[in-house]
Amino acid sequence: MEKILVGLYPGKTSLWAAIHALNLAKRIQARLYFLLVIDPVTNGSEEGLMRQVEASMKVRLESLIEEGISDGIPVDYYITYGQYDNELVKFVKENRITMLVVGSPKPQDGRLEEFDDLLEKIRHRIDCRIEVVHEKTIKKSMKRRG
Repeated sequence: MEKILVGLYPGKTSLWAAIHALNLAKRIQARLYFLLVIDPVTNGSEEGLMRQVEASMKVRLESLIEEGISDGIPVDYYITYGQYDNELVKFVKENRITMLVVGSPKPQDGRLEEFDDLLEKIRHRIDCRIEVVHEKTIKKSMKRRG
């Protein structure tokens, strides 16, 4: 059975990766793992904001997990504290993950180069496939009245 891990990092990744992985797991009948990685090193000014982002992400993620379970997908959810790349690599190795799904930051965030470096560090330390999910943008269109 395929084992898919979704690596989530509050404030830096969106839930699009989780949605994508949930749909993929349903199609290929895979076991799905969500790993929420929280960086314990935050300075005082960022700490309150990060807690709000973490809480918001947890609520939305738990909703997706419930949806997956109701669709018959075996889903596990973990929270860990540490560096994102180290925690992902550790989890992949310990659980024999066959695919890692990560979300790419938005291009306007200016962190694409940082993300590419991080992905490269992860790629060289694991033996599974990696799928990068880009956040979808939804355009609102205005209809003409005629």
